[in-house]
Amino acid sequence: YKSIGLLNDSLRKVFKGTDFKDSDEILSRNSYKELENFFCKKVKDSGEYEIWFTASSIINSINKDKHLNDRYAKLLDWLKEKRRVKKFFNKSLFLKSDSREPENAGILGAFIGSLMTIIVCLALALPIGIMSGICLYEFMPKNRLMTNIVEISMNNLAAVPSIIFGVVGLALYLGIFGLPRSSPLVGGMTLSFMMLPNIIIATKNAFANVPIRIKDAAFALGAPHIKVILDHSLPIALPRIIHGTVLAIARILGESSPLLMIGMVAFIADTPTSFFDPATVLPVQIYIWSSSLEIAFIELAAIAIIALLLVLFALNLVVNFVKKKFEFSNF
Repeated sequence: YKSIGLLNDSLRKVFKGTDFKDSDEILSRNSYKELENFFCKKVKDSGEYEIWFTASSIINSINKDKHLNDRYAKLLDWLKEKRRVKKFFNKSLFLKSDSREPENAGILGAFIGSLMTIIVCLALALPIGIMSGICLYEFMPKNRLMTNIVEISMNNLAAVPSIIFGVVGLALYLGIFGLPRSSPLVGGMTLSFMMLPNIIIATKNAFANVPIRIKDAAFALGAPHIKVILDHSLPIALPRIIHGTVLAIARILGESSPLLMIGMVAFIADTPTSFFDPATVLPVQIYIWSSSLEIAFIELAAIAIIALLLVLFALNLVVNFVKKKFEFSNF
């Protein structure tokens, strides 16, 4: 309470002689915390100090469009004349989690939640998908009824609407197993259903593109079937498997509807530290911000969309580089 009183007294001195009475509305609601941190870290002796605080979302919006409120626009012009306003890079957007105040909200918590969800998803879907794809192409008989049924089922499963997987996750993981709601563990396990058919299809197609002469040469030297798969076919097929896996990651990275079904739409102000903590992901965070009535949150949603697009662009660059490098090495 002392920091709040000290902050209000300082604001009254700044606006002394003006008709502006709502001086506390120009600063963020967390300004008193900034003042406490300043005193704890930098103040050692008594005296006068100068400190810059984060402006409220009202001031930030008026700074971009002065037609929103003439009264605050005049106040902002007066503050600029007195050199009481500075522009800073918004580090909170990348270093903090969600907040009730848009000037203090960030995407760090959602980004870590997305990362943890993808880790769980890959840990489940990648080994099962690769082994299933190898089994489907190498061991199951060709042009048989059962093989055709499995292939058709995989193709149909890859085209199922994502909301269906959310319903399955809600009923299975939350309803039957009682796993923690809104956790990266449940999110990753739910999205693994979506990733699995894509990895199976990518693995099968990758092994189908392995030159038959390489397998025939290995068999001619007396190598067993499992050795041919692990030592010859898999290294050649690996770039295409990586390519299909990253495309599957890019798809689930933009999914929100399955995660809405398992409760990852809640307001989460803390950064998750384990796979059992409540968390959200970037697409859901974008949905929450874009649904807000405050203009500042809608602007944050636009920035988060750009960040998500940059992540997807970086994933595509990495997969293309790896694919070309490994293909060149093998052939």
